[in-house]
Amino acid sequence: MNKKLKLRWVLQHEPIDLFQRTAENFAKEIGISTNGRIEIEILNLFDHMVKNNLGAEIDPIDLIAANEADMSQVQVEHLGRWEASDFYAFDLPYLFSSHEHATRVFDGKIGQNLLNGLADVTPVTGLGFTYSGGYRAIAATKQIKTADDLIGLEIVINTNPVMVDTAEAFGCKATSIRINDRSVEADAARSKMAAVDTTLPRYRTEANPDLHKFVTNTKHSMFLTTIIIGTDTWKEISPEDQVAMRAAALSSAAFERQWTIDQGDAIANSVDLQHKLGFSFSEFDETEADKLRERANVVYEKYTQFFSPGLIDGIIRA
Repeated sequence: MNKKLKLRWVLQHEPIDLFQRTAENFAKEIGISTNGRIEIEILNLFDHMVKNNLGAEIDPIDLIAANEADMSQVQVEHLGRWEASDFYAFDLPYLFSSHEHATRVFDGKIGQNLLNGLADVTPVTGLGFTYSGGYRAIAATKQIKTADDLIGLEIVINTNPVMVDTAEAFGCKATSIRINDRSVEADAARSKMAAVDTTLPRYRTEANPDLHKFVTNTKHSMFLTTIIIGTDTWKEISPEDQVAMRAAALSSAAFERQWTIDQGDAIANSVDLQHKLGFSFSEFDETEADKLRERANVVYEKYTQFFSPGLIDGIIRA
């Protein structure tokens, strides 16, 4: 007989609405597909952190390992720090030619093998790939019209070796700060730096609208997250309900990616929205984008041997 379970899904980073809608959709779908056998309780840990003045990052994987949570969404670079280093590959510059290309990777053999392999090196199992804003952009104190405008630009980057090397390959001077570090010192560094690496839907989370009044939609990589569940919890779920969990995760992930694409497109195509958010918007033409792609070659040369054999080529060919 299938066991009835109540699973705790922890939200622990901004912008909360991007992640809450995914959790809510998953909760709805799994409730229907299991006839209520699996219930999802959504816990907003970020609000708890703010309310209790906890600036330091709280790792949801640690919470899952300690049986204080069952599910969450985390950035792919965070999984890289848990020795699942192949997840860093998804932050390589200009890796995905389109959202359709990305979907073929996420929902195909490559993505599913990576998700399944998480249990070998972490306390969690992966269920699906989601966006945290989609394609990345650069918010800056000056207008960035050309690739050469990035040379010497001081920029805040997530604590991720691939992204730091990418920024430096572009000619920037990178300062790395963990994305979930909301300490006074970290926020002060973000607010004072000449530029921040962000996405259009995440602009208000990471940029300082009083300072970073220019956004260039460079689309140099994708900001990705992953739906995870504790492996011990996963083993308690019947095979039938595991199938339902995977289906709900893939469906919710697909919805979330499309919601994010639509949100980013709405911002990119609306001067009124851009002004409301507080920035002037621009995009590189293909000539300038090609200059960055050329500079990014050194990153691929450095990391080709770092990842599992064939991973990068497999992603590119997908």
